[in-house]
Amino acid sequence: MLFKNFKEAVLNRLTREEKQKALEMAENMADDFDADRAAQFVKKHADKSWFNDFKLLYDLITDRTFKLKPSTWAVIAGAIAYVVMPIDVIPDFILGLGWIDDAFVLATTTTKISEEISRYKMHLKA
Repeated sequence: MLFKNFKEAVLNRLTREEKQKALEMAENMADDFDADRAAQFVKKHADKSWFNDFKLLYDLITDRTFKLKPSTWAVIAGAIAYVVMPIDVIPDFILGLGWIDDAFVLATTTTKISEEISRYKMHLKA
């Protein structure tokens, strides 16, 4: 419910053109997806700490056996919305720089929910 309200609030602020651009970007990303390149990326980065953090965060939000606090959902929803929306502090289409703010948001999110991540790691050990 919280994410739905947040999503609606963000989408209501976008113009029709911005919504269309976001949809086009998503379609292009889907069209450009290459499973072999993705597998190579995973193989190349699997030993990096940021990759493990990202995978853990993905597992955290998709694990149905673990109950996240509503405040954690709000932080994660905000981060995801920021990363996927075309309107950023540094627009994503600026090659080399466009993802810096997104990476910062994800790193800040991971830090912000570190207690919940620790709780999830304990859950995995149980």
